[in-house]
Amino acid sequence: MEGKGRGKLLLVEDEAVLRRLIAEFLRGEGFDVLEAADGSQGATLYAGHLPFDLVLLDLNLPYLSGVDVCRRIKALRPQQPVLICSAAILDWHVAALHDLRVDQFLIKPFHPLDLLERIGREMARPVTSRDEILGAGIGPSKSPADGGHRPRSLAAGPVQAASGGLR
Repeated sequence: MEGKGRGKLLLVEDEAVLRRLIAEFLRGEGFDVLEAADGSQGATLYAGHLPFDLVLLDLNLPYLSGVDVCRRIKALRPQQPVLICSAAILDWHVAALHDLRVDQFLIKPFHPLDLLERIGREMARPVTSRDEILGAGIGPSKSPADGGHRPRSLAAGPVQAASGGLR
């Protein structure tokens, strides 16, 4: 199904129902969405269909972790914007992703409108802005561009977004 021209997204999410709901919602909002059910498929789809305006990436994936998928994506296109959408974002994830110049995190569960707002914000943000934030030594949890969606370790307890969101 072809989108209405708002942008081309790669959605890498192993939970089938959630992936379908997110993809259908985003297509309804005019995005062209390619779906991957695991990390390996995500890396393969990315390499075969790039460029993407944005990659939506879960971290806890079968076959290839989200961090490893991100490494492969950034090896092909270092400036590729990536939005991490995950329930479990640990400190080591943040450190590894910071090294890959990924500083945007949306913690599950989230409301579909929050996702849409974050996609719009990330797609509007110039690549140089991302590089300046990361190059200045501002970590992902301190970045002014994160809109208050700060990653947290599971040791700090689960982080919950607005009720009624996507899980």
